Amino acid sequence: GSKTLSKVKTWLFRYPNESHRLLQGIADIVIQYQIEKVRAGAQLLQIFESNGGDLSPAQFEEFSLPYLAQIAKGIKEGLKRENLPSVPLTVFARGANWEGVLEKLADTEFDTVGLDWRIEPQVARKRIPATKKTIQGNLDPCTLYASKEDIYGEVVNMLEGFGTERYIANLGHGMHPDHDPEHAHAFILAVQEVSSKMNQK
Repeated sequence: GSKTLSKVKTWLFRYPNESHRLLQGIADIVIQYQIEKVRAGAQLLQIFESNGGDLSPAQFEEFSLPYLAQIAKGIKEGLKRENLPSVPLTVFARGANWEGVLEKLADTEFDTVGLDWRIEPQVARKRIPATKKTIQGNLDPCTLYASKEDIYGEVVNMLEGFGTERYIANLGHGMHPDHDPEHAHAFILAVQEVSSKMNQK
């Protein structure tokens, strides 16, 4: 591997057919694995495309989006075929926020589209309206290094942008090893308080 992902991208350019065969195999395994997770008791599934934003729009369209769509469809069909409960599916394509891609993710059979912190909430909500799909996200994880008062203010801005309808408040990516758990708690409390006030209006 490399920070520039040059080796992976070289493979995509030079060996597209082989890349598709590899990605198809991965997709097939992911589908079956997620089905087995539900069989074992999972009540919600999230699929991570952690390098989605590292691809060009054209590469994402060719080498990522079709397999994400296939995974969502395959999981739902597999759960039905196995008489297993239907569970909500979330897709998180880190960094894939450019014009058109969120809309295409929302057109898949995923129930929720997760967002990282690199898009304004009101812009995301306009592009994926509440009438179409649930959104999850997208507070910058580094906000948890701020004071509890500043965390509260950032939560206000985030929820005012997304609204509270068909929205799941979350960080825009995972926590860091040196985050103070009390600040994560402050984030949760702020979301509860701010959303409650908004829903009472």
